[in-house]
Amino acid sequence: MPLIASKSWLDPVLPEDLPPSIISRADALPAKVAFLAGRLATETAEQLTRLLRITNTYYSNLIEGQYTAPADMQRAQNAPKRERRLLKDLAIKHMEAQLVFERALRRYPAEGFRQLFDPALVSALHYRLFKDADEASRTLADGRLMQPGRLRSTADEQVVVGQHDAPDAAAVLAMLRHLQEGFGRIVDPRRQLIAVLANHHRLAWVHPFVDGNVRVARLLTHLQLVHLGLQPGLWSLARGLARRHEEYYRMLALADRPREGDLDGRGQMSRRHYFGFIEFMLDVCHDQIDYMTAALNREALRERVTRAFRYNERLLQLKVRPESGPAVLALILQGAMPRNELKVFTGLTPRPAIDELQRLIQAGVVLSPTPKSRLVLPGLPAWFAQEIFPDLHRRFQ
Repeated sequence: MPLIASKSWLDPVLPEDLPPSIISRADALPAKVAFLAGRLATETAEQLTRLLRITNTYYSNLIEGQYTAPADMQRAQNAPKRERRLLKDLAIKHMEAQLVFERALRRYPAEGFRQLFDPALVSALHYRLFKDADEASRTLADGRLMQPGRLRSTADEQVVVGQHDAPDAAAVLAMLRHLQEGFGRIVDPRRQLIAVLANHHRLAWVHPFVDGNVRVARLLTHLQLVHLGLQPGLWSLARGLARRHEEYYRMLALADRPREGDLDGRGQMSRRHYFGFIEFMLDVCHDQIDYMTAALNREALRERVTRAFRYNERLLQLKVRPESGPAVLALILQGAMPRNELKVFTGLTPRPAIDELQRLIQAGVVLSPTPKSRLVLPGLPAWFAQEIFPDLHRRFQ
């Protein structure tokens, strides 16, 4: 059977007649995100964003059948820049790539929605993810060597993934440009969100690289959500996809299917399954925002912090007092606090309070930018985050 070589297979890129259920779910998402963001002090939000870069990487790796411990990723995250360059683990590179491109979006905001679908961006993400991987890691099962950032274009770069014959390599660039034109012209905010989630499938279907495509799609989707102001640094799409990884792959595969009868759209591919995939992605987004919103409920957070300070082995070994839990909870809720005020919160006299603060800093649950900083900040080491955010990092497979 000849490979698909025409970009028209992607038409309509996003149908005009979207189901009301999709529109309403997309419409509700920004308000949910705003409510979540409103629960967080600025400094706590910054620490949570830093933590969830680890979460995104952890789960994106897990979806690919690879495991890297969150604590190891956090050690790498906190290592001096010179030492980080020596780390070749793909999880570390994923985390770094997310940070680099997030910073780029802040410093040089995209001039328009269209730029977020640029084939050059897709290629740059792949390059950044895999440029430091060793040759053994880039060698495919058939002996071919994956070239970081290289879009498929030649006859020896045809790919079969499960039941899916990827489109002809020679058509990849034209297809990516077609998606950019189709999605990039959308101006309605709700449809832009829907376009981002739809593109997740379409990019995977085009299979622009010989390997690493769905990993790139997840990172691109995250960055597009950043651009839309949906603050994915406060919730993790990758976590939701990993929790439902079998359904995720099933929905991707179903959306690959050709049209199933006259009532299944006007294009070559199934509209029903395309809409099903978009609904699935919206459901995952809502689920993860709901998860983090519930985790930050003040009463529930107070209970979990109190329990951690009573029973966590690491805190017990450091001889941190259980009575210091309310002080750390206040710091999480407030976001920053004068050093002397936190000492008062411990309920201790000055000298013991200084010693207790040092133990809290040693544990990582309090951050002091310098040894004598006037302000201290909340810390979210991976082990503590696991205590206060239920099942934040869990091997779901």
